[in-house]
Amino acid sequence: MTPQKLHNCQSFVIATRITKIKNITLTPVRTGFLFALASAALFAIRPIFVKLVYAQGVDPTTLIGFRMLFSIPIYIVLLIYFLRDPIRRAKLNFSIIIKIAITGMFGYYAASFLDLLGLQYVTAQLGRMILYIYPTFVVLLGAAFFAKPLSWRIGLSLLVTYVGVAVIFGHDLNAFGSDVAIGALFIVSSALCFACYLLLGKPLIDKVGSRVFTCIALISASLGILLHYGLSRSFTQPELNSQALWLILVIAIFCTVIPTFFTTAAVARIGSDKTGIISTLGPAFTSLAAVIALGESFTVYHFIGIVLTVLGVSLLQQRKKPR
Repeated sequence: MTPQKLHNCQSFVIATRITKIKNITLTPVRTGFLFALASAALFAIRPIFVKLVYAQGVDPTTLIGFRMLFSIPIYIVLLIYFLRDPIRRAKLNFSIIIKIAITGMFGYYAASFLDLLGLQYVTAQLGRMILYIYPTFVVLLGAAFFAKPLSWRIGLSLLVTYVGVAVIFGHDLNAFGSDVAIGALFIVSSALCFACYLLLGKPLIDKVGSRVFTCIALISASLGILLHYGLSRSFTQPELNSQALWLILVIAIFCTVIPTFFTTAAVARIGSDKTGIISTLGPAFTSLAAVIALGESFTVYHFIGIVLTVLGVSLLQQRKKPR
């Protein structure tokens, strides 16, 4: 083959591959799955940074207070920008704003604060695993109060995922003592609050859009958290060093602002059930980061727990073949 023919052949192969890539369309469902995965990854590394902040002698109330102090200006600016559109403004009224505010308090005040309390007692890996019990609550609460159907496939996927969490919980309870149960109780409560947020948020997102919903929800939660902090701490004399402040800033931007928009975008496209269960991939990301950054051990129990969790997600993603 002459050099010219070889060049033409290579060009044809490259052009064919580029054409195939261009023909891959990002449907709303595919985009929703991508948003859910990205959100899971960013939320998954949050416990790592939380543990690093705790190592600086910072308590949960101070951490969440400054986290929201850093993030609330971003949400206010974004909300003002989004509401420049008269169509978006027309969708808002007092009743909807109040409903979004209450929903935001569930998802980003109660759930976040309970999670931070729990992380004082458990490892980053176990904390993230327990938090992802919330798909169980999403599905069961959805069936009980929103008449959402349950299938054997969803039930099996949730059962397998829950067993995966139980394996690691049993290991850590035996290894670290009863404090693990205290932390687990806090994080289970956090999971329940976040499940309520996902369920209550879906119809509101459909009405006002994910961007406006996220901004209002986070602003309301931030105001509640800042009031909480102001009643118990002092912003003028915080016991924070520069390293702790930088770590909290990372948590505020990369583990709060960005993934919250990804989560609501995913819920809007594929629903709360699938978003919740896809997010169970988060423990895998957390385990990897915890081993690398915190030096946490990774045992056969962690491996079994993660495998079961991923298996649960794969069961959900399997679709019935058309007849």
